[in-house]
Order: sequence, then C-alpha cells, then structure tokens
Amino acid sequence: MSWSKVSEQRYERPLGENETFIKLLGDAARPFNRDHWAMNIIVSVTPLGSLAQENQASLFREAWKALRFRHPTIAAYIVDETQYVYDIPDIAALENWATETFRVVEDKTIDEVIASATCVPYSTMTYFPKTGELLGHSQHWRTDGVGGLILIDDLLDLTVQGALDTSALPWGEEVVRLAPSVEEAASSFIISEEPDKKLGQELVATFGHTAGAIGIVSPAPVGTMPGSACIRRLHLTEEETNVVLQGCKDRNLSVTAAAHASIAGTNYTFAASEDQKKHYTSTIRYSLRPFLPEPYSGRQCASTIFTTGWMFPVSSDSSWLDRAKAYHGEYRKGISHAYISAHREYATGLCSLLRSLPEDMPSPTDVDISSLGLCERLIAREKGTAERGFCIDRISGGLDMMNRQVVCHVWTFRDQLCLNLAFNDAFYSREEADSFLQTVKDSLLYELK
Repeated sequence: MSWSKVSEQRYERPLGENETFIKLLGDAARPFNRDHWAMNIIVSVTPLGSLAQENQASLFREAWKALRFRHPTIAAYIVDETQYVYDIPDIAALENWATETFRVVEDKTIDEVIASATCVPYSTMTYFPKTGELLGHSQHWRTDGVGGLILIDDLLDLTVQGALDTSALPWGEEVVRLAPSVEEAASSFIISEEPDKKLGQELVATFGHTAGAIGIVSPAPVGTMPGSACIRRLHLTEEETNVVLQGCKDRNLSVTAAAHASIAGTNYTFAASEDQKKHYTSTIRYSLRPFLPEPYSGRQCASTIFTTGWMFPVSSDSSWLDRAKAYHGEYRKGISHAYISAHREYATGLCSLLRSLPEDMPSPTDVDISSLGLCERLIAREKGTAERGFCIDRISGGLDMMNRQVVCHVWTFRDQLCLNLAFNDAFYSREEADSFLQTVKDSLLYELK
C-alpha cells in the first residue's frame, strides 16, 4: 500500500512484508538497546580547492537537511511496530531533527561510535573532522547497502552545491518521494496467486539448508551476552586486485563468486575438526533494483530495502573451483518476473518462520557473504571540481552483528578489492577476525594466480 495522507502534516503506510522480516531480525537485539543488522556506510573524503577552507561540518549539516527533502524516508519512523510514519516539518522541527540525527565527533573514532550505537528512530549521519570521514547509520529495514551508498553520494552532491537555503524549500512537496515497500514496487509483476504461493514456499524451504551446516569456532561460552559490534578491514592492493580480476576472467568467474568460494573455504579452516564433514550454507544475495521498473530501479528509492536472496549449500568435499562455479551459476540466474511476483509470499513465509523459532534457539555461527560489486556504479570517485570539490578516497562499512554469525562484505572501489568482516566482540576477537580476512585473501590469490 502506498503512503496515505492522514492529516495536513502526516503521511503513513504499513510496513511491507520484506521490511517486517528484516525488522523482526533487527528487533532480536532490542533487549540490549541495539539493532541487529543495522547498517554502517563509511566514506573517507578529502576536500579540494576552496572547499578545504570552508566549515565542512556546517556544510554537511545543511546538506543533511537538504537530503531529507530529496529522500524524506530517512526521517520516517515506526509506530506500533507496523506503521511507517512521516511528518512534514516546519523550520523548528527540521532543526530539531538535524540536531538529533547529525553529529560532529572529534573525541572518538568511527569504530568507537559503531561499538556504542543504540536504537534510534531515524537514519543518522556522523562527521569526523579529524579523519575526514562520514558515517551513515540506518536500520536495515529502512535501506540496504546499495541505497546507503547512493544516499551518501547524494549527500556529497548537495554539500558541493552549498549555500542551499533549506528553509526556502517547498516542504510538503517531498512526500511524493517517500519510498515504497518492495512489494508495492513489484506489484506490476504479479502473475497469479497460486504460482506465487508455491514459489514463495520453495524459497522459504531453502532456509532448511542452514540446519546442520558448518560454522566457525567461538571461544565464548553458551549464554554469553552480545558485546560491541565491530568491523575489521582488509583491502587488497591494485596489483593484488588485478591478479584476482585476471584469474576470474581466465576461469569465467565473477569476482563475487570467487570471493564466495574463498569465504566458504575459510569457514572450514576456522571450524572445529569434528564439523569438517558438514555442508556450508550461505546467502545468494541480489539487489532487486535493476529488475524493477522506473522509478524503483533508480536513485529516487535509495531509502528503502530492495534486497533479496536465498540459501545455497555446498558440500564439504567440493573443491574451491567447484564452489566458485556453483556460486557463479547461482549469481548468473538473475531475478525472474515470477520470482518478483512471489516475493510477498516469500517474505510472509520468512516472517512466519522467524516467529515460530524457539526463543532459546542458538544463533548460526557461520561467516556469510554480502557483495556490493563495483561501487563506482553507486558513488563517484570525485565530486565537484578541483577548484571546489571532494575526492572520495575510500568507502567501507558493515552490519551491526549482535549474535555469533559473521558477515564478510565484499566490494571493489578505486581498483581495489575490499573485504570487511562484521562481527560481535563478545564472540570473536579482532585478531581472529583479521586472521579470517587474511585467509580469504590468501585463498583468492592462491586459487587465481
């Protein structure tokens, strides 16, 4: 259902099924005042020319307010667990929202801010003037990695434009850009109800592959409470990245499939000896954006979650190349109209599955994968001009993990293959995380040399 006007200043819509599923996952950490799977998108920027002499904190804050006009869903919030609400602000309300959601931090690092994050109703942006970094933080039910990068790219656009009088914007007109749920965006693909239900049930059934699957060893005893969300980083050099790219080309593999195969193998390296015969199950993730019609396939819907995926197993006795080819085949399948048509049924089934799980069920302990691919498709290397602009030096990020599962984020930016590991420090040490990433890198370079 699309957004509806319920008063002169308020618009509402129900959460979609996919948003509800991701929110159920996130709410598992609510007893700790945290949001499981909350998203962090980080960019490191260098001001160019005259911009280096300007008050960048003030510029970013004004751009953040203007970004709300372009992407108003960053300021929407949840009421009664099921209803999305957006309030058209007056100038005072806009300033209050900016004060609540935009911060300048000089006495902490990004890692420290991520580690101490708590539940908040909106998306937030934090600027670190000492390091020239921006941290975009959002609940995962509000957006995804693709959308998060687009939002920061647009923020930098607005910052370079500068001197935008947000008080003069036609507030109220922005509601036409409130983002829909993926189910609404996909409504034109609905074929018929019965096939949708059957395919949706088949997709839910792929989660059965998680039963009895391999995981990595955690030294933390049963009953350990979650600690701080952490991200560790390992970026290959341009030379190392070229080895991976050429090796993938020679073997007719995508970089994501190759990285997936190395992450699978590294799960076995870090698993207990008695688990070595178990299969490894992970997620084949897709962005639905390229498969949807305009405007849903474009940048306008950055602040909504348009991701999907299913679970896919590989056996313990398969080789690295066997796994890479299997993953490549899955990623090559693409998304059909029938899949999109079935997505509401799929998400509804996942919600039912989550609600049926026992409260004391142990969390998975595997390292999964999430790939953003070539990030220059989403965020430019430079903004503005050499006389007044930004150089985007590095991008990074990862999910807030509040259980024993770990996610390896993979992407390429500025000709470097980047690996980030998102985990919780109550269950794994930073040294273990660094070792895992190094093993993935070593595997990639060995298999693709």
